[in-house]
Amino acid sequence: MPQRLTQTTTASRTTDSDPYPSLAQTILLISTKAYFTPSHTLSYLKSILDPSNGILPQLESASPSNESPQSLQLALLPDFLTIYPCAELLAQRSKSPEPSSWPLVLGAQQCFWEPGPGPYTGEIVPSSLSSLGCTIVELGHAERRRYFSETDETTARKATAVCACGMVPLICIGEVSAPESNGPMSMSIGNALREIGQQVRGVLEAVPKDAPIIWAYEPVWAIGAESPAEVEYVGPVVQGIRMMVDKVPGRTGETRIVYGGSAGPGLWGRGSLSDLVDGIFLGRFAHEVSAVKEVVDEVVDTMKTKKGRS
Repeated sequence: MPQRLTQTTTASRTTDSDPYPSLAQTILLISTKAYFTPSHTLSYLKSILDPSNGILPQLESASPSNESPQSLQLALLPDFLTIYPCAELLAQRSKSPEPSSWPLVLGAQQCFWEPGPGPYTGEIVPSSLSSLGCTIVELGHAERRRYFSETDETTARKATAVCACGMVPLICIGEVSAPESNGPMSMSIGNALREIGQQVRGVLEAVPKDAPIIWAYEPVWAIGAESPAEVEYVGPVVQGIRMMVDKVPGRTGETRIVYGGSAGPGLWGRGSLSDLVDGIFLGRFAHEVSAVKEVVDEVVDTMKTKKGRS
């Protein structure tokens, strides 16, 4: 039988001296959104964990067990119904309830804005997610804003609650307006950074300065599109986001910026995206295990090439 996870078995991963999990240099994230049934999610995870599919061996080759911090992490954000059984599978696979020993990072797609527990009927509190071994919580996605009226303020409150439970907030940011087809690129980039700035500043003002943050830059206009934003556009926007974070006095928390928005195979090496961001938030393309393998291969090959040049 899979090992059952409890608050007691996983609480040791967050201590006063080391309250947050470390982040790899490069992070690949997959959200199943609400596309999968629970059985499909578990089958999908088992396929990723199956060494014969070639994903785990590639991850292990990129991040040897004695390497700290890791070079590459793959994170799965399933729906709430399957976080618990996914945690059981990962604990069984690694023979440990400790999330830092799991072959994949486990995350959640959103949470409530109070750490919990408490009288919050129907909500999922961060403390419960932490007790199951989640280390990343996605917040502020454009779909949450569109369908559930979430705002910069609620995103910042949720980020604070996530940090209070020793997890890493994965903050989705991005402009709604697409670049002007006839105007100068610089004007479109400036407009994007004005939209994004409010989202970034709200979170930075709310969370502890030593809290790690993953920023998922997802141009809203590119989500679900046939192709991602051009690298020539993404690069300056990402640079602008880094500058916003760097300007915060006293901030010591780790920062990673990943790109999302119709992201899939072939993107990492195209136009040197790997030189601009710290990973990819994969879209619907990653719902096929073969596509996950393609992306992992592409990222690992790029890392080995760069290492060979150094």
